[in-house]
Amino acid sequence: MGILSHPHIKTAAHRRLHEALEHYAASHQHRENIRMHLVCVPVIFTASLILLWRLLGGQGLSSEPGLGVWMLPGGVVTLAVLAVYARFSLRVLGVMAAWALASLALMFVMLGLNWPVTPMMLAAFVVAWIGQVVGHRIEGRKPAFLDDLRQLLIGPLFVLVELFPAMRDWLLKQDEPTERS
Repeated sequence: MGILSHPHIKTAAHRRLHEALEHYAASHQHRENIRMHLVCVPVIFTASLILLWRLLGGQGLSSEPGLGVWMLPGGVVTLAVLAVYARFSLRVLGVMAAWALASLALMFVMLGLNWPVTPMMLAAFVVAWIGQVVGHRIEGRKPAFLDDLRQLLIGPLFVLVELFPAMRDWLLKQDEPTERS
């Protein structure tokens, strides 16, 4: 089905989302590369968010959960990322906001258990990126983000639509309420 012929694409934002997902998918055709992405992209997204919150807030290696001003820089960056997702649709925003909140909940659970959050997330981030590189070596294609850095934010959506194919159509539907008969 062509980009413009998809039954739910009626706005420029939805067309951009569809095109971004198609561009990302074009660099991810090999089954093993897709499998690597299904594992590595969620780890990278979650680890990146947690590292941003910890490092931008000056918490670094501290295992102290603390609340307060240290949360502000990570919160601002998270809102900026979510604003990019909101440009696609409210549904995309909602899904990615839920993922971000789950990631932050994980961070606070880890802090509550006095785990070394920053070193663990840094290790997970590096190992997951190595997995991505291996996947693209198997694929024989360069990563999509080398053409367009915004593709870094499309990766999590690609994973979601690969794991839950019905989500693709749901994300591409209009955010308008349906008519009741």
